[in-house]
Amino acid sequence: MYGTIAEGPGALVIFDADPVAAAAMAGVAASSDGLHNVKMLRLFSGEEVAAVRQKRAQIHGSFKQPGQ
Repeated sequence: MYGTIAEGPGALVIFDADPVAAAAMAGVAASSDGLHNVKMLRLFSGEEVAAVRQKRAQIHGSFKQPGQ
C-alpha cells in the first residue's frame, strides 16, 4: 500500500518511473493543454508513512507557533 499527501478532488494517475522520466512525462502532460493543474507527487511506502508519523509525534512537542 502506498500513500501521498494530496489536496482536493481530482484524478490520480500512478506510474512507476525513475525521477527524471517522471518529471519529463509530467512536463509533456502539462504542456499538452489537455490537462490543467498537473502536479507530480511522490508515493510513500507503508514503512515510510509509519516513519513519517513516528517523526511527527517525536517533534510535535517542540513546535511553537510564531509569536509565542
